[in-house]
Amino acid sequence: MAKNKSSKKKVLPALLIAIAAFITSFILMFITPVQILELDYNDQLFEWRGPLDVSESPVVLVAISQKADEEIPQKYPWPTSVYAHLVHNLNKAGAKVIAFDVVFDNPDLYDFKNDTLFAEAIKEHGNVILAGDLQRNEGSLSELKSTIFPIPVLNTNNPNRVALVHVPRDLDGAVRSYAFGNVHNEINYYGLGLETIRKYFDIPYEEVDPIGPDNESKYFDLGPFDILKDSPNSFLINYYGPEGIFPEVSFEEVIDDSGYTTVFESGLEFGVNSFDDPEFGHLNLGTFEDKIVIVGSTMPLLKDFYATPFANDGNNARPGYQIHANAIQTVLDSNYIERFRGWYTLLIMLVFCLVITMSNRFVSANLGVFVSLMMAAGYFGVTYWAFVSHNILMVITGPVLAIFITQLGMVGYEYYVEQKEKRRIKGMFESYVSPELVNQMIESGEEPQLGGEETFMTAFFSDIVSFSTFSEQLEAKELVKLINEYLSSMTEIINDRGGTLDKYIGDAIVAFFGSPVYIKDHALQACVSSQLMQKELKRLREKWAKDGWPEIVSNMHHRIGMNTGNMVTGNMGSNRRFNYTMMGDNVNLAARCESGAKQYGVFTMITEATKNEAEKFGDDCVYRQLDHIVVKGRSQPVKIFEIADLKEDADQQLYDCIGIYEQGLEHYFNMEWDKALSNFRESERIEKYEQNPSGIFVERCELMKKDPPVEGWDGVFIMEGK
Repeated sequence: MAKNKSSKKKVLPALLIAIAAFITSFILMFITPVQILELDYNDQLFEWRGPLDVSESPVVLVAISQKADEEIPQKYPWPTSVYAHLVHNLNKAGAKVIAFDVVFDNPDLYDFKNDTLFAEAIKEHGNVILAGDLQRNEGSLSELKSTIFPIPVLNTNNPNRVALVHVPRDLDGAVRSYAFGNVHNEINYYGLGLETIRKYFDIPYEEVDPIGPDNESKYFDLGPFDILKDSPNSFLINYYGPEGIFPEVSFEEVIDDSGYTTVFESGLEFGVNSFDDPEFGHLNLGTFEDKIVIVGSTMPLLKDFYATPFANDGNNARPGYQIHANAIQTVLDSNYIERFRGWYTLLIMLVFCLVITMSNRFVSANLGVFVSLMMAAGYFGVTYWAFVSHNILMVITGPVLAIFITQLGMVGYEYYVEQKEKRRIKGMFESYVSPELVNQMIESGEEPQLGGEETFMTAFFSDIVSFSTFSEQLEAKELVKLINEYLSSMTEIINDRGGTLDKYIGDAIVAFFGSPVYIKDHALQACVSSQLMQKELKRLREKWAKDGWPEIVSNMHHRIGMNTGNMVTGNMGSNRRFNYTMMGDNVNLAARCESGAKQYGVFTMITEATKNEAEKFGDDCVYRQLDHIVVKGRSQPVKIFEIADLKEDADQQLYDCIGIYEQGLEHYFNMEWDKALSNFRESERIEKYEQNPSGIFVERCELMKKDPPVEGWDGVFIMEGK
C-alpha cells in the first residue's frame, strides 16, 4: 500500500507537468514569433534540399529589366506597341503560351493606336494570357469586389480569360502558396499559373474545377492534373531553386530584330539583332520553341519583388514572375508538398511530453536531458527526411517546444521541490542551462533594448534652394523624376566618400561621416563631398538645360551645412520601428549651418570645428571665414566658414576675392568700418555670385557705421532665425 502511494506521488506530478507542457507548447505554436520561426524552418528545408532540375522545363522568363529600359528608346512605361512586337516575335519563335505578369489597366501614354496594335497581336495569335486582379472592398452590408483588369480593347480581343496575379502572403510577408483563383460575376478567374497551364494543354474550362469552398475534394482538378490542396483555394509551391534557375531573357533581346533599333544599335553603323540573327539569335537557337513564356518585371522601380524560400532574406526578394514559374513547374511535375496531419503532430507532442517526464521522474535527470536531446535531434532528422524524400512538411516548433518546455518543467520541479538540497544535481543543471534565462526567453518575449553611443563625427545637411517653387511649377511626375535623379547622384557621392545616409526629408539629405564605421578623416571627406556635390549639381544643371527642363531647374542650387563634434548615434525609434540615426546639440548646429548659409549668400557653410578637423588630414579645400555667430537655440558663439571650392579647381580670382574679403573682416571685427567697407566693396566686385558674403558685410558695415555697437563689442552676430 505504501509502495502504491509512493508510485502515485511520483506519477502524478510527472503527469501534471506533461499535460501542462503539452498545453503550453500547443498554445505557443499559434503566437506570431513561433509561427514565423516555423516558416523560417520550412524555408531552411528548401536550402538543405537544394535546387531541383528544371533542364526539361518548358518555362522561359522574359524580363522587363533595367537593361531593357536602357535599350528601348522610350522610358518605362513603354508604348504597348513594343508588347505587340514581343507577341509577334515570340510566336514567330514558336512560343506556345505567352503569359504577362503585368496588368495593362491604363491606356497607352504615347498613342492609343499602340493599344490597338497590341490587341490585334493578341487576337491574331490567341495564345496570350493577360493579368488582372480582384480587390475586396469591405462594405457596410456586403463584401464587394472591384476589378483591376486590362483595358477593354485588350480584354475583348483576347479569347482567354484574365488571369489573376495576386499571391497570398504568410505572416512574414513571404510567398509560399499559390491561389487557384477567384469568382467575380459568377465567372471563375484562375491564377496566372493555372490559366497558363490550361492554355498550354488546351484544357477546356469545363474540365477545370470551379473556385469556391463547396469543393471539399482533397484535389483541385485542372484537366489531367490533380493539384493537391493546402487550403480550399491554394496549394503549396515547391520552389525549384533560387532566383535564376529558370532561363531568363531580357525584354529587349526578344524585340531586337531587323525591324527594331535599340539605343545601343542607334549608335552603330550596322545592326546587332539578338532575336533573329542567323547565328546567335534566339529565333535560330530555338529559345522559345514550344515554351511557356512568362513576361514580368525585374526593375527595382516597379517593386514587384517578394520574399520566398531560397530568397527569404529581405535583401534577396525575387521578382514576382518567378513565383508563377515555380507554381507552374510544381503542377507540371505533380511535385506537390503535403503537410503532415495536425492530429498526428499533437499525438507526437503528447508522447514526447510523457516520455521525458517519466525518464526524468523514474530514472534520472541526466537520462531525462539525454532523452530530450535525442528526441529533438531525431525529430529534426525525421522532418528533414520527410521533406527531402517525400515532400512532406512536418511541424517543427510544436514538438521541439514540447520537448524543451517539458524538460524545463521537470528540471524546475526537481530543483524547487525535491532536490533543493542536492548541490550536485543543482550544479549539473546550472552548467547545462540557466532556468532564469530560459524563462525569460520563453515567457517574456522581450525585444533587444534600443540605444546609442556617443561618437565623434561630422553631421551633414543639404537642401535645395527654394524647393517650394519647384513644386508649384512642375507636374508631380516631372518633380519625382527630377528629385530622384538629383538624390541618386548626391547620395552616390556621399557613399563613395565614406558617408552614411541617415534619411531623406523631401528634397533634403541628412547624412553623417564617421559612423557606424569610423573613418579618421571624416571631416575632410565630408568637406570634399560637399564640393563634389556642388560640381555634380553644376553638371546636372547643364544636362537639364540641354534636356529642355524649365529655367528654374537649370538654375537649381542647394545649400550644405556641416558640423563636427560628439553626437549620439545608434538605433533609435520605437520598439516596433527604428533606424540608425544621430542626435544631439552638434547635429542641430550642423542643421543651423545649412539654413544659415542663405544669410551669407553662400552654398556651403561649416563650423570652425569641422574646418580644423578636416585640415588635420589634408588641404583639399579652400575656406573663407564668414563670421562669429550664436545660432538660435544656443548660447555659445561659434566661428563659421564657407568652403569656397576644391583647391584643384580654385582660380586666382577666388583667392584674390577671399584675401581682400578677409582683410575687410579683420577691420570689421576691429570696428574700423570705413576700411572694412573699402575691402568688402572691392571683394564684392570680383565675387562669383550676385548674392555673396561681401555684399552682406557691406550692408552690415553701413548699419554699424550709423549705429555703432556698444563698447567692448566682441564681434559676435546673433542669428535670430533658424
